Amino acid sequence: MAASMKYHPHGSVLFVTLSIEEGLLLLSNPLCLAVLKSCLSRAQHLYPVKICHFLTEATHLHMILVVERPDDVPAFVRHFKTESAHLLNRILGREKRTVWCDGYDSPIVLTPVRALIAITYIYSNPAKDNLEDSVDEYPGFSSWQMFRRGDHKKRWKWIRRPAVTQLSSDRHTPLGYAREAERLLQESKQSHELHVEPNAWMEAFKIFDPKEQQRLNTAIVEHLRAIEERARKKRQLLKQKVLGRERLLRQRLDTQHRPKREGRRTCCISEDRKIRTGFIKFFKFLMSEARRIRRKWALGDFSEAYPPGLYPPSMVKLADPIGVW
Repeated sequence: MAASMKYHPHGSVLFVTLSIEEGLLLLSNPLCLAVLKSCLSRAQHLYPVKICHFLTEATHLHMILVVERPDDVPAFVRHFKTESAHLLNRILGREKRTVWCDGYDSPIVLTPVRALIAITYIYSNPAKDNLEDSVDEYPGFSSWQMFRRGDHKKRWKWIRRPAVTQLSSDRHTPLGYAREAERLLQESKQSHELHVEPNAWMEAFKIFDPKEQQRLNTAIVEHLRAIEERARKKRQLLKQKVLGRERLLRQRLDTQHRPKREGRRTCCISEDRKIRTGFIKFFKFLMSEARRIRRKWALGDFSEAYPPGLYPPSMVKLADPIGVW
């Protein structure tokens, strides 16, 4: 779906996925972590979306967001992707190279059960992908420790583009990444606070009771541990091992890897077929209305507003202004 055809109404819960076009670029080393922390906290500072949970692997980033102002969502994603792409390209010595896949997936989560499943899916990825035995040991960028410790605010340095320079090939080592991260963080004088709200998705579903919120958070952890245990038994059966924390920390930035992508984009996710089909029917009607109004706008008729929750296209320029002499 094109960005203009996304539906993000106020109060909705989104399962957002951003994918790298090629390469292994979202690594666990200190330099990549500094870039990701800088870009995510800066994006939220400029476009204050509610971030509930997130986790990155080398080729993608998953997030659970709650929509406050619909216009902030695409702006938040655009800023994060643009700035992280610029910083990574500067490190690699590349100019005008695409880093992220076009667009992003952001289905609306329609039920609390499906939200809980989506959150456990995010945190179980390191175990299922044989990166680490548990998310507890996973060194990649995520909100897991913030969630578990109840430390929901982190202040991270904002790294400006001009400060980032190309790393020579001999500096693409654990020590080289650590020293470059240290230099950038020491030279950066401004910082932004990232705020995660793990219970915001529950409040979006009108779940305000603290005991019920605690029960659901406990259920997330219990479900996650069950998935990690299944992944552990599967590795034992297949005589496989995890990549492991130390090897993850030693990975070099790789521009040659071609990620395997499966599945397709969808407008919503729900375990309840009736709710899902009802929403899809409504969504299709909304899209037809949007297309009808865009056709009217193209003819210069702006008598009808674009449907709420959708992102309208740029207004058609009917004529160039003529200067008055």
